[in-house]
Amino acid sequence: MTFHALAIDDDPAILEDVKDRLECLGHTCDGVTCMTCAREHLATNTYSYILLDLQIPVRYGRKSRIPNGQSLLREIRSMKGYEDIPIIVMTTHGHDSPDLAVEVFRCDGATDFVKKPFPDEGHTLEKAIRDALDASGRSRPGAVKRSGLATIDPPQPFECGEMVFSPSRVELCEVKICGGPESGMIRRILDELRHTNQHGRFVRYDGSELARRIGCERGQNGVAEAVAAFRTHVCEVMLDEANIKVDRLHDIILNDRRYGYRLASKITVRDANDPPSTKPVAIPSGSAADDDSDLNPRQRWALDHLAKHGQLRKPEIVAEFNCSPTTAERDLRDLRRRGQIEFVGPAKTGHWSSVT
Repeated sequence: MTFHALAIDDDPAILEDVKDRLECLGHTCDGVTCMTCAREHLATNTYSYILLDLQIPVRYGRKSRIPNGQSLLREIRSMKGYEDIPIIVMTTHGHDSPDLAVEVFRCDGATDFVKKPFPDEGHTLEKAIRDALDASGRSRPGAVKRSGLATIDPPQPFECGEMVFSPSRVELCEVKICGGPESGMIRRILDELRHTNQHGRFVRYDGSELARRIGCERGQNGVAEAVAAFRTHVCEVMLDEANIKVDRLHDIILNDRRYGYRLASKITVRDANDPPSTKPVAIPSGSAADDDSDLNPRQRWALDHLAKHGQLRKPEIVAEFNCSPTTAERDLRDLRRRGQIEFVGPAKTGHWSSVT
């Protein structure tokens, strides 16, 4: 049987290490860097166990705090179906005081406690995982399934997508994945990798050459850290906003010893002012077709609501149909793709409106 874990840590390098270790065990893993993304994953996926760093932010880019991790731990324990799931807390040497360990075990509901950086002998991460699965009975075939999990609209795999560049942002499948030049190193990296060679393939640069081109003083190490963080961020926002599951190592920026860094071939690139590419953009299966007769009930209700009230916000669909925010977002994006609606105003305070 295959065990599937959720790893929550604000350090992309730690998530990489965790995934390597779990791969050696024959396990698979989703990695997220904040509380908000962890909640989204827990609502739409089934996990065999959870690896949790206590010092995490509420949202991507916010300050990391130990109470955030403790709060999330208690929250997971209160979720239906997660009452007995193994939760292994990961913590640095600076935060492994006896008082904290007692509080995490007795008050918050942790299964085990592992130090970072992970030791290779003694109480290793691998041993903690095996012991936790054995103790919970989840090492038996079929034991990882839990009742009460929402199975509506499972994430769709990323098959192909258009990356659109504008002065203020970069979008993939209409999801913002990066800001303008002020976003820093990753925007400069994308601006370099978006070009193609004489054979029509994306250019390739090793870490040192790419660092030189973008002016990274920390060299290839700085490039590697920026790419790792960007991969994690893209996986999170694509799942949250478009319900598309992206493979962080093989779907966006590739890297190997022979070719260096390059964009994946399943991506097409254009400027925002250029006409759309003829290569199909990844849209989750189940989206409505261009024929209005294929609209689902949520989309029909949204259009009726806009006809009557002139404005619509995503929470109104969620409240009306008791669906997930991801489902509502996908329905709205599909209506926008059809040219029937548009988003007006700032991202956080704006609203959807009919196209006149």
